[in-house]
Amino acid sequence: MTIEKLREGSATMNAAIQGMVELIEATDTSLLYKKPSAEEWSVMQIACHVIEAVEFWAADLEALLIVPGAKWGRNHEHVRRLAAIEENSVAAVTKEQATERLQSLMPQVERVFAKVQEEDLEKTAPSYNPNFDGKPLSFLIDHLLIKHAVGHLGQMERHLAKVQEQPVN
Repeated sequence: MTIEKLREGSATMNAAIQGMVELIEATDTSLLYKKPSAEEWSVMQIACHVIEAVEFWAADLEALLIVPGAKWGRNHEHVRRLAAIEENSVAAVTKEQATERLQSLMPQVERVFAKVQEEDLEKTAPSYNPNFDGKPLSFLIDHLLIKHAVGHLGQMERHLAKVQEQPVN
């Protein structure tokens, strides 16, 4: 990854976040909280996950720019990650709150991305997640921020299509 690729990725991530906002705004509220199946998240659970994850990874990236080589990351059992998608918590998040928080993500991310220098992209650090141990900061940026947001927009679209096809109870 280069700084130019980081800028392109930032634009891609911004488009994905904006796509989430537009999808949520255009969707009947009741469908946003409906799960396609017991094993799958609702669109609002996905939105709440994206909000929490982007805030977490942006803060982790910023910390690594300040303290290079520090241990970073988390695993799938991280308490804030799990709390963000808990159904009762998600039910308390309004459509308007979700879109406002999604829209606030990119200024946060862009502020941190602006601090990244070319040489930072290849710096590595140990991770709490063994799958990420020793990965460069470019991995955190590309996979855990940019591609993560893009992937979840696609997931939202798929889940919305599934719940729209379900019979009304």
